[in-house]
Amino acid sequence: MDVAAKLLIAIIITLIFYTYVGYPMLLMVLGIFSRRKKQLEDEELPSVALIVSVHNEERVIREKIENILKIDYPPDLLRVIVASDGSIDDTDAIVREYEGKGNIVLKTFERREGKSATLNKAVLGIEEDILIFSDANAFYREDAVRKLVRNFNDEEVGCVVGRLVYMDSDSYVGQGESLYWKYEGLLNRLESRLKSVLVATGTLFAIRRSMFRPVMKDVANDFQTPAEVASQGGGIVYEGEAIAWERTSYFLTEEFGRKKRIIIRGLTGFNHLKNCFGGRFRKFQFYSRKMLRWWVGAMLPVMYTANVFLLDEPVFYTFFLLQNAFYIFAIIGAILRRGRIRSRVFFIPFYFVMVNAAALAAIMMYSSGGRLSSWEKVETTRDMEDHHLEVPRLRVIEGKKKGSRRAEKINKIT
Repeated sequence: MDVAAKLLIAIIITLIFYTYVGYPMLLMVLGIFSRRKKQLEDEELPSVALIVSVHNEERVIREKIENILKIDYPPDLLRVIVASDGSIDDTDAIVREYEGKGNIVLKTFERREGKSATLNKAVLGIEEDILIFSDANAFYREDAVRKLVRNFNDEEVGCVVGRLVYMDSDSYVGQGESLYWKYEGLLNRLESRLKSVLVATGTLFAIRRSMFRPVMKDVANDFQTPAEVASQGGGIVYEGEAIAWERTSYFLTEEFGRKKRIIIRGLTGFNHLKNCFGGRFRKFQFYSRKMLRWWVGAMLPVMYTANVFLLDEPVFYTFFLLQNAFYIFAIIGAILRRGRIRSRVFFIPFYFVMVNAAALAAIMMYSSGGRLSSWEKVETTRDMEDHHLEVPRLRVIEGKKKGSRRAEKINKIT
């Protein structure tokens, strides 16, 4: 029993280490031989269709459109399509106020069918060279479109992924999500050297129109589209200077549910696409970057239980105490998650445990046959004030190691 427990713990620690550290290190080594040349803006810009999928987004759609109208791109080359998926609030009415301004077009569909079906219908008839996909609660920096499309000067590139920057509410959920996206940004940069970024950022990514394929109803478009592009021989790269801002979710239950939905749709997507995922290396990327990480939630309780059988050995007794300390810090983080005390000692364990608990719940739901065809938005990423929350003012997390940028209000961005 002791030997089996030790072996199990060793395997789990190795897998966790590889997931979070080993895989990035491997990408660094591979990237040494595949560095991309920086793309410069071309004088002949391509025509662009910016597609914003919405469902009952009256709280943010006006700000979204005002933000779009400030984008630095030739108006005659940029068309904005707002695809309304059965909205029953004032979303459509607000968009109609802007029709005729900045080539804003409303495509409204009375029956709600989900984001994927809405995108498939919205793309029909589009003749622009480049498609950019966005969400209503994401706000672009003025040069975001230019920075994205310059990468298509490389004829091998079929998809370009932008950078998501969170406006953190200072809740532990928000801080954890910001840290998570810094890590994701690192992986995107490393994979970009190989022209093989695994997944897109749903709020800001672009593809060549000729490479678009209909999105499956129960698969996220930012998961399926890069796979489809790769299967056609196109490269997928990351553009860190193309920036979109978005609010983080505020409540634990919201973020837990969002993570669970992402994983369920990711598992569903890979099951559908595994035979046309873009080659063996991209499958390897999926298992390294996603699948193993999603299974950490199941590995942790197994490792904890195995450790119980080894408490008579000093090394494993110490390891057991460290695990308990980590989970106690996570509990303290959960208690303090909306308070004024902010410390990585607490919010990192809290966020790590929360994310992995969501992953375990998602795997259990997926294994029991649970699937998702529509996407439920996170309400506090739209307008926190409507929820009467006591929230510190927003600040933009830029990813610096020390310190943070001065607080910026949302109207400075939109």
